[in-house]
Amino acid sequence: MPQRVYATPSDLADFTGEEAPANASALLRRASLLIDGLIVTARYDTDDDGYPTDLDITEALRDATCAQASWFDETGDVSGAAGRFNSLSLGSFSASGGGTGSGSNTSAAESRLSPEAVQILQNAGLTNQAPSAW
Repeated sequence: MPQRVYATPSDLADFTGEEAPANASALLRRASLLIDGLIVTARYDTDDDGYPTDLDITEALRDATCAQASWFDETGDVSGAAGRFNSLSLGSFSASGGGTGSGSNTSAAESRLSPEAVQILQNAGLTNQAPSAW
């Protein structure tokens, strides 16, 4: 079965109130993949393509996907790789923070999660995953 994508670039623009980034389709696809992982135990009726038939669930998945895609866009880290390091140096550029090293309780997988997306899914009863930032 092909990967379901729960939102469009237009949905993302509506959600953020800003123009969708040029890579919006790719961000939404990756966000939808992550959302699918969060709702793997959720129970709801679906159509033949695996999309929910209930409008409230459809809207929750759309909004959670948009929140996750926006998080990817804002952090610039769709893979979670940046969350694995406390500092990064590239030539004269240097950045630090985040990471899973000493002093941090966030795993690389958790650093990929948008707390807003998780909250949207929780509010819809689709996951019991707690946002790690809270």
